[in-house]
Amino acid sequence: MALISLSEKSIKHIKSITNSQYLDLIGLVIVLIGSVYLGYHKTTIPIHSFGTNFDFPLGIFSIINVGFSMISTRLVTKKNNFGNFIGTLNTALSGTIDYLLGNAAAILTYPISFVGNYVAFRFWKKKKILNSIDGIFYRNLIFGMILSLILNYLGFAYFSDKPIDWKLFFAIAIPAGISFGGTFNTSRMYPDNWIMWQLYNLSKIVQSVMILNIANTIKYVFYLFNAILGYITWNDDKKKNLFKSSSGLPLS
Repeated sequence: MALISLSEKSIKHIKSITNSQYLDLIGLVIVLIGSVYLGYHKTTIPIHSFGTNFDFPLGIFSIINVGFSMISTRLVTKKNNFGNFIGTLNTALSGTIDYLLGNAAAILTYPISFVGNYVAFRFWKKKKILNSIDGIFYRNLIFGMILSLILNYLGFAYFSDKPIDWKLFFAIAIPAGISFGGTFNTSRMYPDNWIMWQLYNLSKIVQSVMILNIANTIKYVFYLFNAILGYITWNDDKKKNLFKSSSGLPLS
C-alpha cells in the first residue's frame, strides 16, 4: 500500500539521500554533539554487585551503543546485510544498558531481539525479493506484541524487587512488542515494515524521555526521518523489481 505519492524526480532525489553515506555521518554527528552538549556523556549510575560498589559510565556506553545502532539501521535502510550482523552483536549492549536503566525484563526480551536480528541476517543472505503485505506480516506483529507483554510481565514481576510500575511497564512492553514484530518482518523485507518502525520510533522517544536516556532520544528523532526515507525507497524498489543493496551488489 503506497501511502506517499511523489513524482519520479522526487523519488530519485529521496533515494539518493537514503543511500548516501553523508546521511550516515550526519546521524552519528547529531547523536555525538547532542549528547555531549547536554552533558549526557558524564552520566554514571552506582552499581552494587558481588560485594563491590562502582560507578558505571552509563552515558559513554549509551553513546557507543547508539553509534553502532545508528550504523546498523542506516545499513539496513540501504539493504546492506552487514547492518543486520552489527545489529545482532549490538543487541547485547542494548539489553545491558536497558536493564541498568530500570528495564527488569531486558534479560528476557533482548535474547528474542538477538535471535530475530540473526534470523534476518541469515535470510537476507538468500533474499531476492521485496514482499507485499500478507498474512505473515500481521501474524508476526500480533505474535510479537503478545510475546512482549508476557515476557515483560514475567520480568517486572519476578526479576525485580520493586512493585510493578505499570506506566513504565507499558512504556517498555509496547515498544518491545512493535520491535519484535518489526524484527520478525525484517527477514521478509516488507517495505511497509518501515511504517511499523515509525510507530516504534515514536514509542521509544516516549520511553527514552521517561528513563532520561538522552542519547536514545536524539537517535530515535533521527530515525523518524530515516524511516520515511526507507519506506519511500523500498516501496519504489519493490514496484520496479529492484532487489540489490545500495552497494550495487546482490544481497546474497
